[in-house]
Amino acid sequence: RVIELGSGCGIVGVAAAICGCKEVIMTDLAYALPLMRENVDINRVAWKDTDVVVSCKECDWFQPPPVDELLGHYDSKADVLLVADCVWLSSLIAPLLRTLKLYTTESTDVFITYQQRGKEAHDLFMEGIHKLFDVVDIDTLKEADLAKPDVFHLLHCKSKVS
Repeated sequence: RVIELGSGCGIVGVAAAICGCKEVIMTDLAYALPLMRENVDINRVAWKDTDVVVSCKECDWFQPPPVDELLGHYDSKADVLLVADCVWLSSLIAPLLRTLKLYTTESTDVFITYQQRGKEAHDLFMEGIHKLFDVVDIDTLKEADLAKPDVFHLLHCKSKVS
């Protein structure tokens, strides 16, 4: 099960479904859902498996719904959380971090990618994410032979074990 936070038009969630994820829940504010749903419908033919379930749901980081409400089952957890390009406004960092913590268990893999746009938001995010998670800054050149500018970040996070 994959939950994407801040899905926008849905490109990352659609890519996850195309790559073979069995259940993808894309989330954002209500205004983003119509375009997200349109892109899911357009790309549904690309799913490798016809049993893939992709849904688009509202999630406001200031008042996030319980994870079982997003997943539609009790005793449910996300295997993977995806966050793409959501670190840009300082005022959204604390709500994003709280939502990540709420939706993460010890076994959840969290992948975050973003372009650093300002020092304040970046510093707040890095301080907060390192308090909550064990963080690995993925070396894309070493791992995938993919060069990137220093302002692009790709992080793999796991909950800190108490």
